[in-house]
Amino acid sequence: MGKSSKRREFKKSHIIAGYWFKGILSHEITSGHRHDSPVFQILMEKLPEGSYENISGDTAYCSRDNCNIVSDRDMKPFFKPRKDTTCKARRSKSWNEMIRLWKDDKKLFDKEYHRRSIIESIISAQKQRLGHILLSRRKDLQKKELRLKVICYNLLVLNKVKASLILNEPPLLPVEKAG
Repeated sequence: MGKSSKRREFKKSHIIAGYWFKGILSHEITSGHRHDSPVFQILMEKLPEGSYENISGDTAYCSRDNCNIVSDRDMKPFFKPRKDTTCKARRSKSWNEMIRLWKDDKKLFDKEYHRRSIIESIISAQKQRLGHILLSRRKDLQKKELRLKVICYNLLVLNKVKASLILNEPPLLPVEKAG
C-alpha cells in the first residue's frame, strides 16, 4: 500500500535468435519498465555479421526508426503493427513497404511474421531447462546470471547440433518439418 516492492522489480531479456539454428545471436538486458523499441538498435549492433533475410518482432519493436535500421543492413522488417497504423512513411521507405504488405497481403505478412514465434519457444525452453527465477539479489549480479543463462542455453543448442552430427541426423530441421 503505497510502498515500493521488490517483487515488482524484474528484468527484461531482449533477444534476436536464429530461425534455423534456434540459438541466441544477440541479447540485451533492461529493467522491466523500460520501453522495448529503443533497445532494438543495441540488439542490431550486437548482431554478428552474416547474411540474414528478415527480422521479425512484436508490436513493441514496431517503429519507423527500427524499420530503417533493418533496411540499412539489407534485410526486410516484419514488425506487427497496431490496428490503427498508417502508411505515412515520414522518411522511411521500409516502413511504407512493410505496412503496405501488411495491409495488402496479410497471409504473406503473417507467414513471415510467424517466424517470431521461435523467440517464444526459445524463451520457454531456456526457462524450463535453466529456471525462470534469478537467485542473485544484487542487480549487477542478476544481469550476470541472466547472461550466463543465455550462454548456457547456446551451449545446450550447440551440444544438440553436435549430437545430431554424430548420429548422422540432419542437425537443422526446418520449423515446418520439426517434430
